[in-house]
Amino acid sequence: MNNDSNHQKILAKLAGKVMCDRQLLWKLTDKVYELMKEDLKQQKERIKN
Repeated sequence: MNNDSNHQKILAKLAGKVMCDRQLLWKLTDKVYELMKEDLKQQKERIKN
């Protein structure tokens, strides 16, 4: 089994766990939202400079 396949299986298992647990899903959603906001902020700063 190659490394990519192993990573995919691990991610699939984790995704299944998150989808079944509302608290984990909200934590993940909040984290993704914060990362997207930070990315947009950095993009705006790069455009200004």
